[in-house]
Amino acid sequence: MKGYAEFLQLDEKDPERLEFLNIILDEIDRVNTIVEDFMVLAKPKVIQLEERNLVPVLTNVLSLLEFEARKKHVRLHFERNHEIIQIECDENRLKQVFLNFIKNGIEAMPNGGDLYVKTTIHENNVQITIQDTGVGISEEKLKKLGEPFFTTKKQGNGLGLMVSFKIIESHHGKVFVESELNKGTTFNIWLPAKTA
Repeated sequence: MKGYAEFLQLDEKDPERLEFLNIILDEIDRVNTIVEDFMVLAKPKVIQLEERNLVPVLTNVLSLLEFEARKKHVRLHFERNHEIIQIECDENRLKQVFLNFIKNGIEAMPNGGDLYVKTTIHENNVQITIQDTGVGISEEKLKKLGEPFFTTKKQGNGLGLMVSFKIIESHHGKVFVESELNKGTTFNIWLPAKTA
């Protein structure tokens, strides 16, 4: 479907029809993302863990979201005490988690605000904290986070968080979420650090 829609786009001169084709392509991408999320849940593929420096991975994700954040008057901050934090990970899967959590944080601040990403090393673990100053999540909803099809967003399907939690589990890590209404939400991700 995507290929044929892109093919039609090439010769299309009518601006209204071009807009329709763009909408079709956007929706195909959305369906594709949902199907991929289902596939991760239905049959998690064996992840290939490789040693990586976490700092450039996070820097890359933040630069990808910089434009979206600026559009929504959100300031992104990255605080770290080390420039090299070695972990064993599937870089693309981990990026998917960070993109998901940071995007959620940006969306939780409709009137703008600050989003902080911090890395801290605790003995053999690294803690990645993603904290927003947004609307927060009630205690009742907080308990349901990560359940299939549970979402706090109007347009969400609840798969993003569930897939993210599964990815962190497959990295032998844990996710803890703290939130307070009208004060913001904090995602604490703990991953094993690669010791020398």
